[in-house]
Amino acid sequence: MNEEESLKMSQAPNDIYPDQPSTYDRLMRQSKKLGGVATTTLHDVKEALNREITLPMSHSHTPLRDRMSRRRTKSRHQAELERAAQLRQTVQKAHEVLASVDTVFPVTLFPDTIVVDRSKISIRKRSFFLTSSVISFRIEDVLNVTCGVGPIFGSLTIASRVMSSIDHFQIDHLWRKDAVFLKNLIQGHIIASNNKLETDQLSVEEMIETLYELGIDSDS
Repeated sequence: MNEEESLKMSQAPNDIYPDQPSTYDRLMRQSKKLGGVATTTLHDVKEALNREITLPMSHSHTPLRDRMSRRRTKSRHQAELERAAQLRQTVQKAHEVLASVDTVFPVTLFPDTIVVDRSKISIRKRSFFLTSSVISFRIEDVLNVTCGVGPIFGSLTIASRVMSSIDHFQIDHLWRKDAVFLKNLIQGHIIASNNKLETDQLSVEEMIETLYELGIDSDS
């Protein structure tokens, strides 16, 4: 093989694979790619650090005026609920029955009923089946109460300042003990009302006992 043929053989690979990169070229390209990735990452980090971050507003950053307004609204609502609860409690207490007495059957074919509660006296007069008339008056409007008793039966007379046609109301044919009990209870109620005695805090049993003792006549 002559010198010219040897030269051709040494140049043959480059002629056959003209586009194949060398090892040096591959290393340079890989270095450029790594440099580009690093540069892009660093740029993204800088943008993230410089970007303004908006955080959700917490309760501590709520304006003081708004917080105070909410507190006042809550306080007013709570006060209204407490007043409503006190009103319901007062109404319930006012209707607590201290005594309820009927006239004697069959002496009265349609028995009448006297009901005494914390604030008023109600008298139900019956004249026929499912027929009745009711009169109620406050304890403050009762002027006087008296009772008449016999061996078995008794009667009760209540005088009030609000009667339109008569100045007293009489209930006959009560059992003797019921007439005396009602007289003492109502009389004690009148005394407590006229002297502004606080009885709202007493239970029903305590109030009955207290009013009854107040209404007992001193010569009984």
